[in-house]
Amino acid sequence: MVTQSKSAKNTEGQAGAWLARIRNARQHLSRSEAQVADWVLIEPHVFVNSPIADIAKRTQVSQPTVIRFCRSVGCEGLQDLKLKLSGSLNGESSIQFTQVEQGDTIAEVSDKVLGNTASALLTLRQEVKPQAIIHAIGLLKSARHADVFALGSSSSVADDAQYKLIRAGIPAAARTDAYMMSLCAARLRAGDVAMFISRSGKTPELIEAATLAAEQGALIIALAPSNTPLAKKADALLVINTDEKRQTKPAMLTRILQLALIDVLAVGLAQT
Repeated sequence: MVTQSKSAKNTEGQAGAWLARIRNARQHLSRSEAQVADWVLIEPHVFVNSPIADIAKRTQVSQPTVIRFCRSVGCEGLQDLKLKLSGSLNGESSIQFTQVEQGDTIAEVSDKVLGNTASALLTLRQEVKPQAIIHAIGLLKSARHADVFALGSSSSVADDAQYKLIRAGIPAAARTDAYMMSLCAARLRAGDVAMFISRSGKTPELIEAATLAAEQGALIIALAPSNTPLAKKADALLVINTDEKRQTKPAMLTRILQLALIDVLAVGLAQT
């Protein structure tokens, strides 16, 4: 397994949007794909100039694993990732997180929190796949009814989604009670949509409800990290990857990204 040195962290901090994207996606990759991600984060300039055989050798994985890694972070293949990463390294954008420290002044807290939020939104803008948005909007437009499932910090996002779906003319209900989720999901039918909003993509209650909803014929929309159990159940997946270890309040930042995607869906519904 590749380990990060102090100099590697400095390299990571100076790199741009695509390194941020890889770092955010890393926790949701397979073990072998994560080995490739670790090396990219440490030596991005070497990566973009290395043939696939050398990359596989350096990271101790197979060449197909290198290709799977590229696709897992949203690229068509190795050359596509190299091109996008090269642009990021050349300074197309500088997206980085700054940890809030004990003892920071209010001015410093304000600067860091707002800066982190702006950076995360810029990263999300680059990660969003228009076809996934179009697919989700299509499912909602044709839905007989939509239930929005969420727990914890995502519950307020479900309430917001319910309001905006009703404003768009779609009968909707927010389901934020863990004890009622399975009961509500089991009552859905073909023609209904079940939307799941999750910070981790691994919450057992949400996964159980998604399974039940799918069994009843409902279509699934998920706002969740990639390569998670909930993401794999989705008919339409809107990916939100956040690096929780680098944020003082990960739930707060993720909630902002979730709300932003709900706004995208709401505006898209109004436009179609």
